[in-house]
Amino acid sequence: MNKTLLFMKRNLKEMTRDPLIYIFCVGFPIFMVLMFQIILKFTGEKTPIFEVKSLIPGIMMFSYSMLMLITSLLISKDKTSAFLKRLYTSPMKSHNYIIGYFIPFLIVGIAQSIICIILGYIFGAISGTGFISFGASLLLILEMLPIMTINIFIGMVLATLLNEKSAPAVTSIFISLCGVIGGAWMPLDTMGDFEKVAEVLPFYPSVYLGRVITNATHTLPDSLGNPIYYSFSDRGLMFLLILLGYMILSGLLTIIFFNKRLKNDC
Repeated sequence: MNKTLLFMKRNLKEMTRDPLIYIFCVGFPIFMVLMFQIILKFTGEKTPIFEVKSLIPGIMMFSYSMLMLITSLLISKDKTSAFLKRLYTSPMKSHNYIIGYFIPFLIVGIAQSIICIILGYIFGAISGTGFISFGASLLLILEMLPIMTINIFIGMVLATLLNEKSAPAVTSIFISLCGVIGGAWMPLDTMGDFEKVAEVLPFYPSVYLGRVITNATHTLPDSLGNPIYYSFSDRGLMFLLILLGYMILSGLLTIIFFNKRLKNDC
């Protein structure tokens, strides 16, 4: 446990020294929320997906893709500098490395969630629409943990398999998927079969469940012009199972590839 804690502290220090974490993991979500609120204002506030109750879960999900990027950069940098090879000669096991990398990024991810929720309260107050209760905010953070975990694990796997230059490049593919198929700012609920494709990946289900918690409305109203609210029902249960399945799968892949890397480098 002491070895893991020391390794965690080292990784936290490395992260806080890197300006990229402040640019991508802190500054970028703030910029995205601000930009879409400006767009909402200039569209006459007639774009439901840009309203804070709908937008914040999407921005939270998308912000974790930045976390994936930083994860892949740190670990691949450690590989390039031979830092990990030196550690492999120590008594540390693969689970020490995995936990030592995972927990610091989890802390950053939770901080991202809190920042996004605070932005929701600020812009909800400015627009007069309000946001959500404190209890619902905690539930939203909890609901976002699976997709946050998935992104961290994917970043760890990519960094383990690829070098410092290749890992960020491949990560950009996942970032694009988060933006396009995640439904963060695209009205997938109006896109028919394309929405069905997005449902089998973990990004959109996390946003959908987040919007259930924030009591957001779908892009189009019903036949009488009344708003349709996101609801849990059987679809929500399916999305929850999809998220948990991807979280378990990404965790298993991380363990497998870290163990393989450890054996090859020892």
